[in-house]
Amino acid sequence: MTQDVLSLDHLRQLDKLKEIVGGLDECKRLGFVHIDGQGVQSLSPVGLGFLLFIVAGEVKTPPEAFAAGWQAGTEQETA
Repeated sequence: MTQDVLSLDHLRQLDKLKEIVGGLDECKRLGFVHIDGQGVQSLSPVGLGFLLFIVAGEVKTPPEAFAAGWQAGTEQETA
């Protein structure tokens, strides 16, 4: 049997985010996850950005995260 393409119970990106950050409560506190009125969880733009720029960019330390954020802001400002 093949794995479902879309599962409303588990989304790999959400699962990975919860694993890295330390659970759903911490993801909600940071604004990485949105939960609608029916309890459906989804990535916020901030959560997606964290996965794309910090996790995929292999940023390991808070100074690296700060530098990556600063660089992204600078590039956006000059564009």
